[in-house]
Amino acid sequence: MTRALSLPLTTLVLLVLTGQAAPVRADVPSPSNSTTPTLVRLVGSSANAPDAPAGSFIVVVRGLTNDPKNGASVVVDFSQCPDAAICADQLDPSALVNCAAKYVRKFTNAVGEVSFTLLGGSTGPGLAASTSPAVRIFGNGTLLRIATFAAFDLDGSGGVGANDLSVWLADFGSGVDWARSDYDGSGTVGASDLSEWLAVFGAGTSTQSCTISCP
Repeated sequence: MTRALSLPLTTLVLLVLTGQAAPVRADVPSPSNSTTPTLVRLVGSSANAPDAPAGSFIVVVRGLTNDPKNGASVVVDFSQCPDAAICADQLDPSALVNCAAKYVRKFTNAVGEVSFTLLGGSTGPGLAASTSPAVRIFGNGTLLRIATFAAFDLDGSGGVGANDLSVWLADFGSGVDWARSDYDGSGTVGASDLSEWLAVFGAGTSTQSCTISCP
């Protein structure tokens, strides 16, 4: 016995031809239309104020029709970066930190924008691990970009200071282009990165490290 179709054949054909049989979700963020950084620089703080000049970046979440996504969840995920340590307290009341998963979440405004200045550092001498993009940036669960990370507070202690310079020199001397010491995001560790580190050190705006770091 043949089962009758629930819809007339002509209706099914029309749905297929018009693309309505499997609609595309218009609310899904578009990686190509969204704005994301290629480099995320972890910074310290001073007088409980994050070092925005050294570390601020903006994410703009847009949809498939280039429409801004109001209230979109933006997650910056460091779980694939073993040599990155983010602060459990980001000194930002709008930032939600998940230490176990090693990410920071914020939500976009009416024009789809959200600003981050992420507090954190690295793991000290001899423990560099990342040489390629590993920071995953998500918008409403959609992967928007995989970015590289760098950290001025390379030993994760005492703010940005002489010990961090020693770690940077060791990274540079190793001959490996460790991402954590590549502050200009060029893919190589060199003189321009040292200049960036010295500028942050001289500004005195990253004198404090995390009180508690996420593992």
